[in-house]
Amino acid sequence: MAQLECTWEEADVLQQVLQHRLAALEVEIHHTDHAEFRQLLRHRREVLNGLVAKLAPPAGVGTA
Repeated sequence: MAQLECTWEEADVLQQVLQHRLAALEVEIHHTDHAEFRQLLRHRREVLNGLVAKLAPPAGVGTA
């Protein structure tokens, strides 16, 4: 399994990029007529959601 070490700032930026891509993916899924491609996009959405969850800071970190 690969590991990526990054600062909280880098993780935050990466999470924002992934969130932006997820939003675009929702539109793509909605507009796709081809069932197999739609399924591929849905799977990609699941993977991206998993990455976003992994990037979330532990409870209490980054709160003032």
